[in-house]
Amino acid sequence: MPATAPRRRERAPAWSRYRGNAPRHLIGIARDLQSRALRALHERGFAGVRPSFTPLLTRLWQEARPLTSLASELAISAQACSQLVGHVEAAGYLERRKNPDDGRSRVARLTPRGRALIEESVQILLACDREYAAHVGSGAYQRFTTALAVLYRGLGLPVHADSTLIARGGRSSGVLPVIANHIEQQLLETAIARGHAGLKMSHGAVLQHIGPEGARIHEIARIHRVSRQATHATARELEALGYVRRRSDPRDRRGGALTLTTRGAVLIADSVAAIDALEGSFRAILGERRFTLVDRVASDLYSALALGARAPAAGAALDIEQLALRLRGQLGAADAARLAALL
Repeated sequence: MPATAPRRRERAPAWSRYRGNAPRHLIGIARDLQSRALRALHERGFAGVRPSFTPLLTRLWQEARPLTSLASELAISAQACSQLVGHVEAAGYLERRKNPDDGRSRVARLTPRGRALIEESVQILLACDREYAAHVGSGAYQRFTTALAVLYRGLGLPVHADSTLIARGGRSSGVLPVIANHIEQQLLETAIARGHAGLKMSHGAVLQHIGPEGARIHEIARIHRVSRQATHATARELEALGYVRRRSDPRDRRGGALTLTTRGAVLIADSVAAIDALEGSFRAILGERRFTLVDRVASDLYSALALGARAPAAGAALDIEQLALRLRGQLGAADAARLAALL
């Protein structure tokens, strides 16, 4: 036991930085946004929708587009574009027709159901924006989304939607999923370049929750709203790569717990270095003051939505900072201040 204590003290700061930083918070909020949107769409009868459909469908809002043009704008191969179009077509949201300007090629256009899907998606996005703003304050949230638009352009990411849709939606969190995907790609590529071959984006969702004392599999599954089986599958992949070790947990015999190996601790340290570099590029685009705003608001929103919180042990006290954030979002600043005075 004494031999392991120093290693735990060394790991804690790196793990804390790995889990608490602007890129990770933006990824978490983007996942929450996509999860909310997909759930709402399914509840409204739009079955078979995937997050990957969005960039394609929003480019078809005004007119039919040739597949070759779509592939170029989406920065994917013609074959990958054709496969994506096939999935969306099978779900009933677009159709392919002969290109009237070139009989050798085909164009994709929205079906009435596809247009209805986009209309509903815009309304859902605006509803999510209103809820997010209630958590952190409308002024702060407006500055946050304005900064996200600046970051989006500064990163040179492809336009994610038709300009008329952007005008209707205004500044919103709608760019976040594309920014988050860019962040994950950058972190993954950097990790692989540092000798961590075999990693996938899905691995980060598990790794970020394994602290110095480990993590319980069912808690990770709960946070990400996925099944234990899916989390088990990811854990087995990480175990095979040598990054984690599974052990039995007397409190959760069906799930077990995960701890980092020495190789896992090295991966976390390398990831922290990559995060530092990524945040440096964000500062260069946004400037120090605007980056500080994005960092603060993303952290507050991440905490208010409890995106990274573990389920408290029986009888454990609720984290006071999380409670304060929730109260501020639900009551408003004035009522929260009065409640604080009473307490």
